[in-house]
Amino acid sequence: MTLQTYHFLHLIGLILVFVGFGGLLTSEGAKKSMKWHGIGLIISLVSGFGMAAKYSKLLPPDAPSYYTQPWVIAKFALWLVLGFLPVLAKRRVISAQMVVLIAMIVGALLAWLGYFKPTF
Repeated sequence: MTLQTYHFLHLIGLILVFVGFGGLLTSEGAKKSMKWHGIGLIISLVSGFGMAAKYSKLLPPDAPSYYTQPWVIAKFALWLVLGFLPVLAKRRVISAQMVVLIAMIVGALLAWLGYFKPTF
């Protein structure tokens, strides 16, 4: 697949993740929306690693792989946070509104990391 296809799938996956978070705010649709959350997480993970593979091929032969870049590792850690947040809402550790707010902040941080690719 092309890099653009991976990027498009990545965005679709993240849209589905946040559709799932929006469903947390409804009482009757929370279970159904978690299905979209999970599907979106899988799509974003697979397409994210696909993009990293494509970008790694564009690097010079002696350059380290994209998989070992600190911003990629940070994105994976934040992906895990996005995956775990609904559990906190379901167990009532944090209110659903707070989970959605945290998810928006994490999503903004993920977008920043992906767009700017900072070196730490």
